[in-house]
Amino acid sequence: MIDQLVRKNIRDMKPYSSARSLHQSGMFFDANENALGSTVTLEGVPELNRYPDPYSKKLRSALAKFLGIGDENIFAGNGSDEIIDLLIRLFVNPDESVLVVEPTYGMYKVAAETAGVGVETCSLNDNFQIDIPSVFNSTTPQTKLIFCCSPNNPTGNLLRAEDIKELCKKFKGIVVVDEAYIEFASKESLSKRVADFENLVILRTFSKIWGLAGIRVGYAIANEKVIQYLDKIKAPYNINRISSALAVRALAEKETVAEFKDTILKERNRMNKRLTEMGLTVFPSDANFLLVKYPTASNIAKKLAGESALIIREFGNKKLLENCVRISIATPEQNDVLLTAIKKLI
Repeated sequence: MIDQLVRKNIRDMKPYSSARSLHQSGMFFDANENALGSTVTLEGVPELNRYPDPYSKKLRSALAKFLGIGDENIFAGNGSDEIIDLLIRLFVNPDESVLVVEPTYGMYKVAAETAGVGVETCSLNDNFQIDIPSVFNSTTPQTKLIFCCSPNNPTGNLLRAEDIKELCKKFKGIVVVDEAYIEFASKESLSKRVADFENLVILRTFSKIWGLAGIRVGYAIANEKVIQYLDKIKAPYNINRISSALAVRALAEKETVAEFKDTILKERNRMNKRLTEMGLTVFPSDANFLLVKYPTASNIAKKLAGESALIIREFGNKKLLENCVRISIATPEQNDVLLTAIKKLI
C-alpha cells in the first residue's frame, strides 16, 4: 500500500548520499570539515567540528527502547514541523490534497499551502470529536493525507481511539495523528497500533512534557516503509549533535518527567476550578493547557497582554472557538498571578 501512495518521482529518485551516510568511522578527508577543532565546545558533546550521524541512530535506538517498539519504526526530525512537511512532500502530488480536521494546529494547513497542494477542511463535532461521515464526505479520490491531533490543540481533548482506527481502516491514504500532548493524557498513545495499520503515522515531540522546545526535536512512529521513505527525502543532517545528545539524555530523566506531569496536572485541575468559580466556561483537557470561553475573552486577552504582559492565546475567530482563549499551565506562582489578573478584569 505505501509504495502505491508515495509520489512516483520519489519512488524513482536516487537519494543524496552524504559523507557520513557512507562512512562514520576512520580518518576523515571527505566532507570538508574543519579538522583543527571547534571555536566553541560543549561538555559531553564531542566533535562539534564533525557532521552528526545522518540517521540519529543513538536517538532512534533510545526512543525505541523507551517506547517498546523497533528502531525501524522511528524517524527523528527537526521538530514535528519538519515531519509534517516531509509527509506532504512524500505523499501528495501538486494536483492532490490533504484533509485537516479543524479546529486544530495551524501548521498542517500552512505546510500544505507552502507545498502548493490542495487543502480541504472538515469540522470536529460540537464535542470536539471526529465526525466520521463528515470526514469521508470531505475527501475525494485526490485526498492523500488526513491530519488530526490528539489531545487536540487548542481544544485539549483526546480524540476517540475508535474513530481514528475507523479512519485507518476505511481511508485509502495516510492518517497522521499528532500526539504532541499525549504524555499529559488520561489514556495511552496509539503508537503501538502502527503494527496494525500501515497507513497510521504518529507524531510526537520533546517540546512539551520534556521541556525541550528550544532544541527542536520531534519524531514519527510509523510503518517501516514510511520511515524508509522519510529517510530518503530528509535533509542530509536534519538533527544536530547537541539536540540529539540532549534528547537522549532526557529519555533517562523519568523521575523529572513524572514530577513535571504531577505538578502540571494538579495545576490544571486547580486552574480549572478557579476559572470555573469566576464564571468562565472551561472545557475538559488532557493536555497542558485549558480552553476557556467567556463573552469578553478577546478583550481580556488584549488587556492582559497590554496592561500586565500576561500572554494567553486568543482563538475567537475560529469556528467552534468563538469567545475562546487558550491558557497554558505554568508554575503555581505564575498561575496565581494570571488568576488574580483575570479576576480583576472580569
